[in-house]
Amino acid sequence: MKITLLSNRDLASHMALSLLIKGLSEGLTENLAGHRLSIFLSEKVGADKRLPQPLMELAAFERQLLDDGRPSFDELAASADCRLQGFGDLDNKVNSPDGIGRIAATEPELIISVRFGLIIREAVIAIPKNGIINLHSGLLPNYRGVMATFRAMQNNDSEIASTLHYIQDGGIDNGDIISTARIPLNPQHSYLLNVINLYVGGCQQILSAVSALTAGQPLAACAQEQAAGYYSFPTQPELEAFAAAGGRLYDEAEITALKPY
Repeated sequence: MKITLLSNRDLASHMALSLLIKGLSEGLTENLAGHRLSIFLSEKVGADKRLPQPLMELAAFERQLLDDGRPSFDELAASADCRLQGFGDLDNKVNSPDGIGRIAATEPELIISVRFGLIIREAVIAIPKNGIINLHSGLLPNYRGVMATFRAMQNNDSEIASTLHYIQDGGIDNGDIISTARIPLNPQHSYLLNVINLYVGGCQQILSAVSALTAGQPLAACAQEQAAGYYSFPTQPELEAFAAAGGRLYDEAEITALKPY
């Protein structure tokens, strides 16, 4: 199957792409082998604005880890026998005629979105016959938006989750839910490590969905019916309260746990 992956230039995306490329190119079962992959990256999440300093420091820490000797994003794409593409030269206008054409040129039968930072509109959604599935690093519909794991930690939840769902319109995290994978929230871990720990199970959700579609089995999905919670990036006062309560966005002592997967 021709599969187009939409992701982002950050640490969790690097982990997810590493796991998915291995699973979809060298799959352990017949339905998870030999897929033809195309990869696009966004360079940011959301609109252009300056984030609070703690989030800027988190991004800098992630860039440091991405430069620690693990394969670059270009090298990951090469391992999938494709070249890395993006939309930076189109002013991040993925839904422009050129952006739509760029995705359509990969002839995707399925589009998989993981941490992609740009909103996808109907013209892109209509391209793949098997639709677009998105892995959201939060429990839906409770935690739509960005940094869902931060909100779960802020709320002292006992679990965090990844939710695989369809993208069916230009809304954010509101499509029919295919599956949910929950793990314990470890309050002793930083936000970043808790997020990273979601992606082993999260990528398995994706691989299971691809295996089913390859076998000709439609994906069972249910609508999000309960009231949704939508969250944007935390504000400086929220980040200060998180730190005052003992929370950490990242921790250099966890570098070993964040080494290549």
